[in-house]
Amino acid sequence: MSASGRWFITPHAVRRYIKRFAPRSTYEEALSELIRASVAARRVKTLPTGLVLYRGPKPRRLRFFLQEDVAAPALPVLVTVLGRSEDVP
Repeated sequence: MSASGRWFITPHAVRRYIKRFAPRSTYEEALSELIRASVAARRVKTLPTGLVLYRGPKPRRLRFFLQEDVAAPALPVLVTVLGRSEDVP
């Protein structure tokens, strides 16, 4: 996992981002984009599942789902990425 930006980004989240939003991107390009988006993302709410929803900046307005209940001093973990119209996990 990468620790650049505001949270750890799992390989699963990077692969989901590539599959859903950037099929021509390399893994490294997608990871860089997620790191950039993490800086501008804002916290929205905690879901009943315990995941925390963050919303990315315009124009894409990606939804990021994080696990924040990790032991300090660890960063929150980005679990997956969804678009606006996709169902919440």
